[in-house]
Amino acid sequence: MKYLPHTIMTYLSRLGYWLLPQSCFLCGDISHQPLCHACLADLPYQQTACNRCAYVLCSISETCENCRREPVVFEDAKTVFAYEYPVDKLIHAAKFHQNLAILDLLGQLMAQYITVETLPDVLIPVPLHPSGLRSRGYNQALELAKVIARYHHIPLDYTACQCIKKKRKQSTLSGRSERRKNVQGIFQVKQVKSHWQHVVLVDDVVTTGETANELAKVFLQAGIQRVSVWCCARRN
Repeated sequence: MKYLPHTIMTYLSRLGYWLLPQSCFLCGDISHQPLCHACLADLPYQQTACNRCAYVLCSISETCENCRREPVVFEDAKTVFAYEYPVDKLIHAAKFHQNLAILDLLGQLMAQYITVETLPDVLIPVPLHPSGLRSRGYNQALELAKVIARYHHIPLDYTACQCIKKKRKQSTLSGRSERRKNVQGIFQVKQVKSHWQHVVLVDDVVTTGETANELAKVFLQAGIQRVSVWCCARRN
């Protein structure tokens, strides 16, 4: 199935959950969706976090120590989950094992749990380098953004920017300065529309925020007034 066009893979994956008996991806119980209601309820939904970078906090606070010391350039970040078991397992299956039903479910949860008073002008999925896109067959950030865009009726643009430089995985790097250097100059904005004032970057996982911060920089330099980040999970 991995050699089929992605649109066909997505259709077959979703159709299977409607027509065939299924089991919960986590516990194995019979379920009409990728996760049963009990497993959905037990996911590590984020409770308290920095309102600037979404870093998970143990107590109520507006901003984390890192943002007070060195603020990110994007205005705010929102996430649904803390990046811990079993969300890490779900995201891994969605990214690396072509489990498109899980990816679709994660997009639905993002659409339902991320709430804002005013919708942005456009959603921009964090782009993959062409080599990564070829090997994976799809951009998980784009697939998440598609679900959110349909749910909230927000315009989606995946051609406005591109990744022009291959980087190492941020999770394999130890220090924040190393991660920052790793993403410098990797993005290029190709075009922005004149009515775009508020752009939301969509990604699956935010680790230190350096990737999102770098992409936010190039959009701000292109004339965008406000950049926010929506992610599925935040890694501490």
